[in-house]
Amino acid sequence: MSDSEDLERRYRRLLACYPRAFRHGHEQEILSVLMAGAGDGQHWPRPGEAADLIRSAIWMRLRPAVPRSQPTVFWAVTLMYVCAALKLLGVPILPATPGSSAHPLDIGISWGVFALLAWANGRGHNWARVLFAVWVGVHSIALFYDVAHVSASSTSVWAVIASVVFWLVEISAVVLILSKRSGAYYRQTPAQS
Repeated sequence: MSDSEDLERRYRRLLACYPRAFRHGHEQEILSVLMAGAGDGQHWPRPGEAADLIRSAIWMRLRPAVPRSQPTVFWAVTLMYVCAALKLLGVPILPATPGSSAHPLDIGISWGVFALLAWANGRGHNWARVLFAVWVGVHSIALFYDVAHVSASSTSVWAVIASVVFWLVEISAVVLILSKRSGAYYRQTPAQS
């Protein structure tokens, strides 16, 4: 196999990360541009090219698919992604004691739930809207319990503030996603994959 065939095969593997519909319409064009920019004797995609292709593919798969003509759903999904990002960053949420950190499994599960629900809501799945409201309800009960049982001497003020801010972001997303205007979006939009 020649160098260019190896390089093309490797570029195609990276392009496989993109959604099928996008690849169907744009793969050959992107591949042509990548191959035209390749250096003589280049065997592998450059690290920057590979990182950019993967980053773009992930963004295409996760970005809110909600049209801007539906601002309530668009902002609700955006707030859900904010919650996912805060969980992934390990923002200290109650119950937090000095010197303690969240367990990676807890962070991963919570981040995954927020990301999945944001993605599903962005694609018009009504079940995700209901599940997100239930998820936030459970978080609300847990937060109220933690605040009622928190010891002022063992908990950072910043953990309490972060927990309340996080809860307000969740509640804002629920209010937006359950609004009458958002309901129209879920009724008219066939769920996309």
